[in-house]
Amino acid sequence: MRGGCHCGAIRFKVTARPYWIGACYCVDCQKISGATHLVFAGFKEGQIELIQGTPKEYFSSTKVTRSFCNTCSSPFIFAYKTNPADVFIPTGVFDDSDTLTPQEHIFASEKPSWVKIGDNYPQNK
Repeated sequence: MRGGCHCGAIRFKVTARPYWIGACYCVDCQKISGATHLVFAGFKEGQIELIQGTPKEYFSSTKVTRSFCNTCSSPFIFAYKTNPADVFIPTGVFDDSDTLTPQEHIFASEKPSWVKIGDNYPQNK
């Protein structure tokens, strides 16, 4: 699977299917995306190949490193500092995200009250 940011400055490919896909409703993801949640696909670090561009990194908290396109600000990689080998990519940056269906909802307690989750996938926290 391939993907990239909105402006095309960053292009990447993954060499395996994700081991996890989940919708995150935490306040940080809401602030970063400007939406009620982000859906992430989890990969091992060696399964992602950067084809073009260099994402800008920053520490969004004491536990998390995030990266994004420095030109268009599309979010790219999310990783915990304690486990950087697990890398999470927002599904919206894949060229074809139709098969990337969430398996669970995390930080569901932080979603806006008007957001209704209409599937039967597990809702954590």
